[in-house]
Amino acid sequence: MKRQESSPATVESGFRSRQFWQLTVICGTQFLVALDYSIINVAAPSIGESMDFSSGGGLAWVLSAYPLAFCGFLLLGGRVADLYGRKRVFIWSLAGFLLASLLAGLAWSPAALIAGRALQGVAAAFIAPAGLGLLQAAIPEGPQRERALGVYGSALSAGFVSGMVLGGVLTEFAGWRSVFLINVPIVLVFGLLAKAHLDESRDRHASRDLDLTGVALITTGMVALVFALTEGERYGWTSAPILLAAVIAVPAVALFVWVESRKRHALVPISIFRTAAIGAANLINVLLICSYGGMLFILTLYLQTHLGLGALPTGLTFAVSGAIAIVTGIYAGRFVERFGLYRVLLFGIVVETIGILVMVGLPEGYGLALVLIGTSVNAFGHIIALITTSIAGTNGAEEGRQATAGALINVSQQLGLAVGVGVVTSVAAHFAAGAGGPEAATLEGWRWALWCSVGFAVAAIATTVLLRRRFQGD
Repeated sequence: MKRQESSPATVESGFRSRQFWQLTVICGTQFLVALDYSIINVAAPSIGESMDFSSGGGLAWVLSAYPLAFCGFLLLGGRVADLYGRKRVFIWSLAGFLLASLLAGLAWSPAALIAGRALQGVAAAFIAPAGLGLLQAAIPEGPQRERALGVYGSALSAGFVSGMVLGGVLTEFAGWRSVFLINVPIVLVFGLLAKAHLDESRDRHASRDLDLTGVALITTGMVALVFALTEGERYGWTSAPILLAAVIAVPAVALFVWVESRKRHALVPISIFRTAAIGAANLINVLLICSYGGMLFILTLYLQTHLGLGALPTGLTFAVSGAIAIVTGIYAGRFVERFGLYRVLLFGIVVETIGILVMVGLPEGYGLALVLIGTSVNAFGHIIALITTSIAGTNGAEEGRQATAGALINVSQQLGLAVGVGVVTSVAAHFAAGAGGPEAATLEGWRWALWCSVGFAVAAIATTVLLRRRFQGD
């Protein structure tokens, strides 16, 4: 593409004007996608009181619909963006996100609310990979892109943490519907900026025929797999819904890999995992998010149910680590530029692990200071590691597969979150069942769950060392 053929001087000049706005739009929308992932958690009790849900299970679908749809359609979103135009898909998906937010905010029934959340997830599954593909197309590989990906990672962290805080503020002062309706003016602004400042890019050499077989298999498999992992503890790991989901997911994913390895124009060519560090980065990303997501879930329970903090104070507690992650993320690209992918990634995971180790012995009282220290250390290392895997997972991708590479990074994060939360909740329940009184038993279960998060982080360290040669720039 023309922008990638520009001289360094031209690119640097553009970064101060057009590329600045491109990065603002892309990172701003990713902030919104991450924010809507977490903003609903605080509003859920108010939604349950306001809407006529027949059971707690119905309300749980309000929480699950977004991540299930998001994860299920990510690979399709990435390939559609690559084939039909990343800017076009980005803008149309923003329009879909706006309409879905309106539907959720004005919902007249539980079914309408769940539908709105699911459609938000589908739209976000097209926005996220298209945005990352646009970033790669606008900024060539090298120090500039690494710094841009640092800002991108900071936006994601800021969005997730802001959702926990903003959800409490909006629900408290404007009602639960505002957590959806606030998206409308924000999306309108970003849509206009995207139309004015983003450049169109796509794979001009590939056939525009979509791999519909691959789409059907991976969408079915991912939705079923994430459902089984996230809902296993609630339904019971041997319950009919979970077993049925597993029976659907495993053959669908296995068949997808087999089909894709034999197709010329595959949705996700298996060869992409042999490109540079893409395969290694996605594997490590799964382990990183397993550790981080599981830890965050357990600490939320500890702060709210054991220390008695409300939803808003809990969100503000995590805002401290979120602020550290945002500032660190801005400079993470410079660390990679100076020290190389391997060293920075390994350093980040080790620091992240130390942060969890600080908290594994959760005390019965006065644990807030311990959580603040541990999550701050963890956030510093985690955002460095996460941005490094994002750089490694997108560098080296073919021009026509940039959004697809971005979709894979997002998929690995969603899988990590599903696996991490599913495993730690089961570990916590198992060890709590064998302990003493109810409160002591619960605390013991949480401690073992945090050790499980440490285990995932150590596995990420080992994998990084074993796959060292897959990383460039070292």
